[in-house]
Amino acid sequence: MYVGVGLDRAPIGTALTLVEADIDAAPAHRLASFGLRVGSGFSVLSRTAGGGRVVLVAGSRVAVGRSLLAGLRAEVRA
Repeated sequence: MYVGVGLDRAPIGTALTLVEADIDAAPAHRLASFGLRVGSGFSVLSRTAGGGRVVLVAGSRVAVGRSLLAGLRAEVRA
């Protein structure tokens, strides 16, 4: 298990790499279809009113619900 930071605590506007997706298969597959998969680069753009985050991945903005954030871990890209 990787120790990176959960997306609920990831810094906004920083280039990140997804290092772990400890979530159910269905939402993992859905996020992967948008380009958010382990190894992909992205950045957190903003917080949503419901506690989720909007991320920029592969040129697209993707909303990630609060319930998934803790299972998604990232590290700052060098």
